[in-house]
Amino acid sequence: MGLDLFAEVLLLAMNPVSFEGSYCLQIPLGERWRIGRRLVELGIPAVCAGEGHLQVQVDTPLALVQVRSVIRQHTARRQELVADLEACWQLSGEAGGEDGQVG
Repeated sequence: MGLDLFAEVLLLAMNPVSFEGSYCLQIPLGERWRIGRRLVELGIPAVCAGEGHLQVQVDTPLALVQVRSVIRQHTARRQELVADLEACWQLSGEAGGEDGQVG
């Protein structure tokens, strides 16, 4: 995808299509069904539209973040996901002090 994935999802969120509160996402064909199924498991309405788009209803900021996360899990390269995880571990260690304990 040309834009940063989060920026693209935000742009889609500002441009509704088909029915009110829903957005069509262009997802690679092989991942569309899995992404849609995972979103439904999270309680986010999603259907594979007849023209091949994944139609998702995003009603809250949390749903938007979940949509972004699910899409990224299925479309990002492994190296990107590993880098994200390592960054989270580093932030978690910094927040917890010297012993790495959080909380």
